[in-house]
Amino acid sequence: MPVLFDYDPVTGVSQHFDYDPVSEQIHLTSSQDLTYLLEELKQKRNNPDAWKKGVKQDWAHYATIPPVIELELKKKGIDIYNPAQTKELLREINANYPYLKSTFAHHE
Repeated sequence: MPVLFDYDPVTGVSQHFDYDPVSEQIHLTSSQDLTYLLEELKQKRNNPDAWKKGVKQDWAHYATIPPVIELELKKKGIDIYNPAQTKELLREINANYPYLKSTFAHHE
């Protein structure tokens, strides 16, 4: 049974520790409640003026990547801080994480 190992109140990320004595393997898992973030992103997606305003100001909020998703992407070999992987990151967001987008626009 997983045991709470750590909790970060700033990010809301919980880390759980689990040990399987049969396989002698340790499992660390991270979780985060994304309810509020996903609702906020949904509201932004449904407000096309927010996207237009950002584009007019030379910036546009495309997506928000919370820490638990950043870890998932890292496991897939995608470093969100590596500019050489921007296209790969955008493809992954569009294909598997569209709910993290703040727009219906599609970029590659």
